[in-house]
Amino acid sequence: MLIRNSDYVAHVEKNHRLFELMDRIEYRRIRTPDDFEDIGQLRLKAFNARPVYDTQFSEPLLEPIDYLPETFLFGLYLEDWLVASMRLNTLTAGSYKTPAYEMFSGFLDPVMAQGMRFVDPSRFAVDPAASSEHPGLALLTHRLSTMMTIHVGAQYCLCAVKLEHEGYYRRIFRATRLAGPMEPEGMCVTAVLLGISIQNADYIKERNPIFNFTQTETRLLFDTPVNQLPPLTVRPTARLAAQAPRAA
Repeated sequence: MLIRNSDYVAHVEKNHRLFELMDRIEYRRIRTPDDFEDIGQLRLKAFNARPVYDTQFSEPLLEPIDYLPETFLFGLYLEDWLVASMRLNTLTAGSYKTPAYEMFSGFLDPVMAQGMRFVDPSRFAVDPAASSEHPGLALLTHRLSTMMTIHVGAQYCLCAVKLEHEGYYRRIFRATRLAGPMEPEGMCVTAVLLGISIQNADYIKERNPIFNFTQTETRLLFDTPVNQLPPLTVRPTARLAAQAPRAA
């Protein structure tokens, strides 16, 4: 496939901007009461800014699943400003039921009974002001779910998203539709369940080099024992990983 020179230049410039933004970002696993409260406030602001739910939220949005030891709830901080958040859970037969499961259990139950493992990212929230100023925050947040899918060896990363966002996930992640469309209770959108195969990892990294990472980064993010405090912050290592020589 031929690529026009202008397309290549635009691609290079986009990656340059993403790396510059990434260099200012820190990931933090949420563990303290103050941080949980900040996440609840961020969700309140982000979810009320768009017509997704039937009613507006009036107080910080936190749920029991947020506090489970097996839940990985992260905040993205841009120079100490909480700009985005994502909750990550591994979904298997018998595990705590995640939002994607609640909507699409009819599809997920049979395949999980056969031993399939999924990562379910949920409660993705970006500060509206930050999103307007830094559009790359969405990709830097989704980077977490891609890393966890690879790190835990799940077959798919699930994406329960609005129908009109399906094209974006197909383009960026080569996602495929697993179930839907359906209209979730309490929401004013049509939803579909997409799956991003772990087999797409190389494509994702090549398309957006910020999705590269080192094993040190994933270990710091996902391997901290429950009875120990995680690192205060973890800096993205995509630039270092992208520059590392590949094995022959």
